Amino acid sequence: MVANKLDRFAKGWILNLVELVHWLPFIPTFILSFLIFQHSEDLRPLLGGSDLRVFLLLLSPLIQTFGGLMGITMHEYEGWQVAFFKNPLDSDFAVDHYNNEWLREVAYKLLFVLQGLGLLAFSLAVFGFSAITITFAVLSGLVAFIGPQNPKATFSFNDQPVFPLAISILVVFIANASVNFIAYFALLGDPLVADGLPRALAALAPLLLMLGGMIEGILAESSFNQWWHFTAVVFLNLGMVAQILLFPVLW
Repeated sequence: MVANKLDRFAKGWILNLVELVHWLPFIPTFILSFLIFQHSEDLRPLLGGSDLRVFLLLLSPLIQTFGGLMGITMHEYEGWQVAFFKNPLDSDFAVDHYNNEWLREVAYKLLFVLQGLGLLAFSLAVFGFSAITITFAVLSGLVAFIGPQNPKATFSFNDQPVFPLAISILVVFIANASVNFIAYFALLGDPLVADGLPRALAALAPLLLMLGGMIEGILAESSFNQWWHFTAVVFLNLGMVAQILLFPVLW
């Protein structure tokens, strides 16, 4: 429910609706993970006969969705109100009138590290373990955890600073997102065609998830429009639902 009286900047009912759709992804995530568990025997031959690779495929959506708790933590602090951000360490202002820029930086760091880990788990499940994939995984972890936290990838949109994420973490995320995109085609491409469906559908889930993230991080957090905030998470939910609808071609 709306906290800290921030509903003076937006109607309480829309903020509660925004909160609801932020929690909803847990439902399709658990459904998808259960389906993977339920059909592990069918998936094992597709994943090199490896129980570990099946387990990583099951973990991938869980890691990504639970990583979203970083953003939910920030939004709980904000009372689910997207508003102007200020850093309480750098300025003197009425805290209850603004969102916490420093908290946003911390939330972004943890969110993208965990999202990247979820993407990596999916890619390792699909491509298996080799000198190349293990090296990629180790380098991703090293850069994400010990890479410099400055400079940030921040830029202005709608005259507001957005994307307060370390460039080092962004590079790791982009690399893992690119490999993950290819992994979706490697896993789903042929089964989709065999089932009489277009191979391009393999891109549906990652594109929906990417679109939701971009709307959230750029449009919602620069325009302070609660409907953009709502729309962003609707796309994230659709990305999870798309996987539930498409994964059955694997068994």
